[in-house]
Amino acid sequence: MLLARQSHAVVIPLFGALSADFTHYLRALVAQSFLVVLVDNNCQRLPARLKPVMGCEFVVNGNRGGIAGGLNRGIEFALQPGISSITLLDQDSRIPVEQIHRLLEPFESYQERRLVVGPSIWDQQRQVRHGRWLPSADSFQETRLLIGSGTTFQVKDWPQLGSLHDQLHIDYVDHAWCFRAQARGFSLLQHSEVVLKQQFGAVHPNRFCRWLGMQLYSPDRHFYGLRNLRWLLLQPYVPLDLKLKELLKMLFKPWLWLLLEPNRGANLKAIARGLLAPLPGRY
Repeated sequence: MLLARQSHAVVIPLFGALSADFTHYLRALVAQSFLVVLVDNNCQRLPARLKPVMGCEFVVNGNRGGIAGGLNRGIEFALQPGISSITLLDQDSRIPVEQIHRLLEPFESYQERRLVVGPSIWDQQRQVRHGRWLPSADSFQETRLLIGSGTTFQVKDWPQLGSLHDQLHIDYVDHAWCFRAQARGFSLLQHSEVVLKQQFGAVHPNRFCRWLGMQLYSPDRHFYGLRNLRWLLLQPYVPLDLKLKELLKMLFKPWLWLLLEPNRGANLKAIARGLLAPLPGRY
């Protein structure tokens, strides 16, 4: 039952079991009157005993459309009467609960603009802050790209923003959604005083790859990265400089996957699939 005081929803896809730390975080969100929508995105449904925290809503998606599909199903559920804003999160990220409401501040300051807002990003593994920051009078910084976790938008803008691309599944989902939003007249802002702590992949076993800033991902992620980059390069609303940057990185990465990562046979198959697979549909 939606409480009258709830106007801000938090949507979180679930993969795998739920840690005690994450369950505690969910309780804190509920205590602060967020509408918390959990999307079971596991291929096999979580046992009933793992459904956490009284006050959270629970949606079953079965990994249809990957992370994009899970977020879309959660957003669709959160479009309830009384909800005016939605923030997206995942299990590997944390924004202090008391800071999440601050992501609404840019909407109050720039009411004449159509906005999508995100936090600043702290990489837990590398212990660095992402992006370059310039002094700002209001703590809001223009950006061209937000990662999905922490992204916040107003419900009234959802019809113009449109859903994330289910067929991409995971990699470059954020890129496609953000650049299409900008092509539709939205500005992207990061709030420098709201910090999201994120774990990007696993620690890479090779020192050289760690020096390059690479994380260790599964062969399936390598497949989606290659296939989805081929798709991204064809999209007219994606800036040319970003296309070239991502293409140059991908010219080298597959060699490092084959030479310096475990599962070389699986990585080789994933690379071949990523180069040959049919591309996702129009977006």
